[in-house]
Amino acid sequence: MNKIYGFFKKYRLGILSGLIIGTSYIPFYPWGLFFSYLPLWYWVFFHAKTPREAFTAGWVTQFTLTLIGFHWIAYTAKAFGGFPWIVAILVLLLFCALAHIYIALSTYFIFLIRRKLSLSFGQSVVSLAALAFLCENLWPGIFPWHLGYTVFWSKLPIYQLADLIGFDGLSFLTYVAQAAIFYFTFRTSSEKFALKPMIKPLAITIAVFAVLNVLGYVHAQKWRTTDSELKVLQVQANIGNLERMYAEKGKGFRDEIAKKYVQMSEASLIENADVDLIIWPEVAIPEYLNASFAHQKNHRFISEFLVRNQKVLLTGAFSKDPAIADPERSVFNALFLLDSSGHELTRAYHKTQLLAFGEYLPFSEKFPILGKILPFVSNFGRGPGPTILVYPKDQSKNDYVHIGAQICYEGLFPEFSIGLANKGAEVMVNVTNDSWFGIPFEPYQHSYMTLARGIETRRPLIRSTNTGITTFVTAYGDVAPGSPWQTEWTKRQIVPYLNNPETTFFTRIGHYLWIVILIAFLLHLLVNGVYDKFRKS
Repeated sequence: MNKIYGFFKKYRLGILSGLIIGTSYIPFYPWGLFFSYLPLWYWVFFHAKTPREAFTAGWVTQFTLTLIGFHWIAYTAKAFGGFPWIVAILVLLLFCALAHIYIALSTYFIFLIRRKLSLSFGQSVVSLAALAFLCENLWPGIFPWHLGYTVFWSKLPIYQLADLIGFDGLSFLTYVAQAAIFYFTFRTSSEKFALKPMIKPLAITIAVFAVLNVLGYVHAQKWRTTDSELKVLQVQANIGNLERMYAEKGKGFRDEIAKKYVQMSEASLIENADVDLIIWPEVAIPEYLNASFAHQKNHRFISEFLVRNQKVLLTGAFSKDPAIADPERSVFNALFLLDSSGHELTRAYHKTQLLAFGEYLPFSEKFPILGKILPFVSNFGRGPGPTILVYPKDQSKNDYVHIGAQICYEGLFPEFSIGLANKGAEVMVNVTNDSWFGIPFEPYQHSYMTLARGIETRRPLIRSTNTGITTFVTAYGDVAPGSPWQTEWTKRQIVPYLNNPETTFFTRIGHYLWIVILIAFLLHLLVNGVYDKFRKS
């Protein structure tokens, strides 16, 4: 007990940083944006005696913030993996131990660099800001995460600069701001924390932040311009996990699910007939919708609905490629665009970024025995990468909408949306099923991390989900009111867009910011560390 108490006492500042970061992320307001890392950095700079202690302090920080912000991992392990609660909690603890370990790596490396290169306090702080950003970008997590998203969530206009430097660039600015405050607060005293020296640098940082918000607001005005609109009907059927699991395994509920989507859509069309496109979420129909399966009952049922209403449908479903011999890898999580006769307007998009253990079993291709040991883990085929679905909005006027297809997890990766923008996407559509996740954190986190791609590429992004949050964001950054969580819901939305929009600076160059920072960091170490040490020797 004394050892446990001693550990918590020793690393209490690391825990404090974790608490501030964790409660400054979605769905909280980013109240600690300018000082969340300061307690950790203070301890590492002035109290850590070994690289191991520096690493441990950072590890405690990341464990704490992950436990706060991502506690829903336990619920997911229970609902999605089918684990008992005790195992689900162990999965959460393992996730907390590894998910954001880049924070510990940054404190470990800055300790070594200061010791080996004898950097001054100022040079060390500059190195720390760069290291924190680089470790955050290069650590191979299951999805990129950082505080940059919080400014979008809280509607601070600085988020409008994301089409220049991305949301990871905005995260870098938070490190720079905190490093500046850290430097001016502790440059004259390493003895203790004092509030008075912090007031002036904090005021300057806030002033600079205010200027960046003004610049963001002014910069964004050009993206208000649109010349077309897409009228969509979003349908959130709120299908429970049990029904979905049985339906996906072919054990019932398929007819009921198809009937529910058709009935909800048809009821909404009575009041909202003026609709270009109906959108159902990820695997809304847990059956094959390829042309070769058109004879099946629910495929015919959906086709009859489309013929009856003369509407076009964009929906998630399963797809099967008979050319692939492996029966498992011939099945895809797909997005279909069906015309008013129920026929495919273009080849279905097959999901590319698969979720480990949810949609594929790591290493099972090289070690097939793993699939026999864990037969309950799905092993979907992998798609071709960013794909455009062409929707003929009005063929008589040669009016086509180029839709960038995303399925769930893919919306978290900037490079995937960059690929869609470079291929000519005018509107992006993300279909998702978040029914496996707990409330209230995950639905908001996933929603805003996905919608952020619309700001970086300046394309409207429509997000359609099974249980919420269903919404869309314009190219300017206006977010439509979202659907309620775990509720049946339909709504006709008018989504403004621009034909043949220009590619953003972020799409062309800005996503390489980490390389610029890496080169600058290495040059900084070379000049201020290695060269100075060599010159003085």
